[in-house]
Amino acid sequence: MKKILIVMLAVLLACSIFAACSKPAEEEPSVQPTVITAETPQPTEAATTTPDAVPTDVSPTTGLPGNTTYKPIMVQIDNADAARPQTGISYADIVYETDVDGSDTRLTALYNDQINGDAPEELVVGPVRSSRYYHQWIQEEWDALYVHMGGPDQTSKDETDIWGSSSEHIQQRINGAGRHASNEGLFFPLKDGYSQSDYAGIDLMEALDVYDYEPQALQSFTFYPQQDYADQPEISEIGLNFFGNKTALASYEYDSAKDKLLRSTRGKEHTDAATGDQIEVQNVIVQFVNDSAANDGPGSDRRIVDVKGSGDALFVIHGKLMKGTWERPTYDSATSYKLESAEEITLAPGNTWISMLSSDKDVNVTYADGSEETISGEAN
Repeated sequence: MKKILIVMLAVLLACSIFAACSKPAEEEPSVQPTVITAETPQPTEAATTTPDAVPTDVSPTTGLPGNTTYKPIMVQIDNADAARPQTGISYADIVYETDVDGSDTRLTALYNDQINGDAPEELVVGPVRSSRYYHQWIQEEWDALYVHMGGPDQTSKDETDIWGSSSEHIQQRINGAGRHASNEGLFFPLKDGYSQSDYAGIDLMEALDVYDYEPQALQSFTFYPQQDYADQPEISEIGLNFFGNKTALASYEYDSAKDKLLRSTRGKEHTDAATGDQIEVQNVIVQFVNDSAANDGPGSDRRIVDVKGSGDALFVIHGKLMKGTWERPTYDSATSYKLESAEEITLAPGNTWISMLSSDKDVNVTYADGSEETISGEAN
């Protein structure tokens, strides 16, 4: 009996062990790595100064928005005392002022914006006067349809004859007098009591109709990115002594409210007969040049004005006066205008008047603070 009991206990123990061994082991949960999602840090952009965008829909002659057509007309305008006030001179994009015959200046006026794009039905300008050879070298920079009333055509020097070497590049003229007159029927007396030859007018919209070529300018002014030249001295007035250093023939007073230079001639407000208003100018350039007697015939009072070469220059932009230089190495190149730092000048969008002043004449400057300076320049 005792043996049987021992055997049964052994059997029960064996079964118990077998059951324990045959039970499947519980699976422990699989431990997955914790994934932490973080945004990749982006590099912070450093603050940069972006230069003003250079617009493309602006005038090639004034930098103003609107007209982008380039089809200019250049007109010789009288500036003798009896000729003022001229008609339509304030509509010119660019005006060059030069000595003519040693006692007066003549205006070489470039019109583009007013006669292209949203143009008027008519735009009368005048009085149109004769050309000089150096005016034609100015014309070469712009390749404009050239309007004048004749000029010296029988001088003893090829240089001063308007049909000499200075004429060869001109593609088309409207010439109302003298040799090779052309399209003279477009001129008319601008004032009652004056002859056409003495006081001629022309409608530039009619003149535009005879244009028969595609002009290609050498010159191209810089207007953008805009510069205010805020660190330069501001003027109150500047006077240009074309014919002596006692009285300025041309002067400009700065109107800071308008940001314009108001033109006077021989001490009187220079107005436009078409508007009745004083001429307002955005940019003034004084270009010191060699200016001497031509000696090209008996009794001649004509001048040699060197528009080729180099020399000193003054710039008045936003009422600020800067000193610099100009250079035109050859007649078939454009005149460059630079600051004393050798940086090209940036004009303010608007009209520009360029006075070619003899290097032996002075410029009188009155600054906004009341101080004064007399400036002279050199030319080579």
